[in-house]
Amino acid sequence: MNVKPADDRVMIIDDSGRVVGISEACRKLLELGAKPIAAINFLDLNLGLSLYQLRTYLEKMKNDQTFSFKTFLSQPDQDLINLSVAGIHVPDMGVFVLHINPEEQIRDANQFGDPQRFYQYNRDRDKNYRLEELMDAPLLQEIMDYFYDVTGIPVGIIDLDGRIIVQEGWQDICTQFHRCHPETLRNCLESDCQLTQGIRINQYRQYKCKNNLWDIATPIYINDQRMGHIFLGQFFYEDEPIDYDFFRNQARRYGFDEAAYMKALEQVPRFSRRQVDMSMRFYSKIAVYISQLSFTNIKINETLDELYNVLNFQTELLDAIPTPIFYKNTERVYLGGNQAFDDFLGLSPSDYVGKTTADISSSEYATVYDQTDLELLEKQGNQVYEYQAKTRSGTPKDVIFNKALFRNLSGEPAGIIGVIQDITELKTAQKQLQQVNAEIIETQKEVIYTLGQIIETRSEESAKHVIRVAEYAYLMGIEFGLDNDEATLLKIATPMHDVGKIGIPDHILNKPGALTRDEFEIIKTHTTIGYDILKKSPYKILKLAATIALSHHERWDGSGYPAGLAGTDISPVSRIVSIADVFDAVSHQRCYKEAWPLDQVKAFLSEQRGAMFDPILIDIFFANWDRILEIRADLSDQE
Repeated sequence: MNVKPADDRVMIIDDSGRVVGISEACRKLLELGAKPIAAINFLDLNLGLSLYQLRTYLEKMKNDQTFSFKTFLSQPDQDLINLSVAGIHVPDMGVFVLHINPEEQIRDANQFGDPQRFYQYNRDRDKNYRLEELMDAPLLQEIMDYFYDVTGIPVGIIDLDGRIIVQEGWQDICTQFHRCHPETLRNCLESDCQLTQGIRINQYRQYKCKNNLWDIATPIYINDQRMGHIFLGQFFYEDEPIDYDFFRNQARRYGFDEAAYMKALEQVPRFSRRQVDMSMRFYSKIAVYISQLSFTNIKINETLDELYNVLNFQTELLDAIPTPIFYKNTERVYLGGNQAFDDFLGLSPSDYVGKTTADISSSEYATVYDQTDLELLEKQGNQVYEYQAKTRSGTPKDVIFNKALFRNLSGEPAGIIGVIQDITELKTAQKQLQQVNAEIIETQKEVIYTLGQIIETRSEESAKHVIRVAEYAYLMGIEFGLDNDEATLLKIATPMHDVGKIGIPDHILNKPGALTRDEFEIIKTHTTIGYDILKKSPYKILKLAATIALSHHERWDGSGYPAGLAGTDISPVSRIVSIADVFDAVSHQRCYKEAWPLDQVKAFLSEQRGAMFDPILIDIFFANWDRILEIRADLSDQE
């Protein structure tokens, strides 16, 4: 679409704010150069308008056909330029024609740093307002309550008549003592006067009162008129000593309860000078914010023409936060986001504002986002969940969504605000740690298996004996009711059940025939030897191996060794290993015997049900007989 004449500053936009036509004079004013129209969005220009304001103005144009408003142009390292914008709605084409005309320059490029200049125009001196009538005191009280909870920094907002509008964290030493006695109150009032006399917007002043406490104040100006002050009061600096004698004398002089007075003194906070400076910068911004919002409240009662950009302050605050923040309306349409959110998505506001997740993401992600948004709107509570999102470039990000509703003045849900915590690096670190832990466990397993095989080889038994017993034990543990982690731990620890044989002489350990009574007593000591070797370890695997080594020769009827334990006094893991060990021992050849046939093995185990072995575990063993034999065959001594 061509726009003429060329010297007229005209821009044509559609409902979404996308530029569909622009004159050369307008390009020059906005310093757009040869930038293609398709890449220009009204919200991306430095015209001082929020999405809400733009939509309000466009709606007004639709209703009235024409509408005018004022804003400003902000360019880097240049003065602000006041703009007057006259808009016309063209229904047949569905577009808005905007005539943009510059007015006089604002000398101070930071309009928020000098609100007196910002409020010089359209003053209303015929009405006298009180500060509390022009500000949302409950909201500011809530903000200051939260700020105090986080920082411990006290605050008070007081108008010029001494009315307290917002108060948080004031000290008992002032409210219950100094301001309750006429002489000390005189010191307080003198302090108030010294603090506030002649102070200008965006300035703050500190003063140590005659009651020996520090106070700081910054003014609140509305329409170039001082309306009140924000106080940070009743504190000490960390780097200065407290004159306790002064306060004791103060208590005696004015008849204060000395113990209560000194207790109140101890509660007076101590701040670093940096804390105070940063807090007063914040309070100065709050004062400017109160000034801007209050002035708007005056003018909004008269005409929408007088609306100014009072949302930039919140935008600046949001952009200062490094965590991505976004907000949507109840239709799940994006209203905006902070700079961190733009960076996270890899998009500019014009790419997502006025759009849904389905417009900017794949259907898979859009479905999840919509479902969680609908659930939040239905339940109307906070929502926290973990998800793997993708940026525009396709980079996967592990994130935690924290979402809540924001409400309108009627208390009804107006939309969703969300905070995205990127935990990709944390998840990667966790996975690496899990991998390291798995490698450590695998290493421990290999060491234990190897040591168990060495011990069995020393006693001229098959090295695969310990592996088979471990597999039998794992299977029985699962069937007995152990969870996978517990059964796996049992499997890893089982090969150490005969570690104590390392202390048995070879001529006894490998004797080809029956042992004498004395020799058998020596053999029995391998249980306590193994336990003594393993018991001092702090690791779960070796602690479990110590238990098994000590009691895997105990019998259900109490006739076993070394302690003669019976029934459930024997640990379940030892009862499991006992059956697995005996089965493998009798069903394979040893230096002192031949292997038993399997029917004889099964008969023996059945005979020992309730005598040598736990009857429930024997039943489990028989119920899994085929699987036991498969393990035996897979791990046969025959290569």
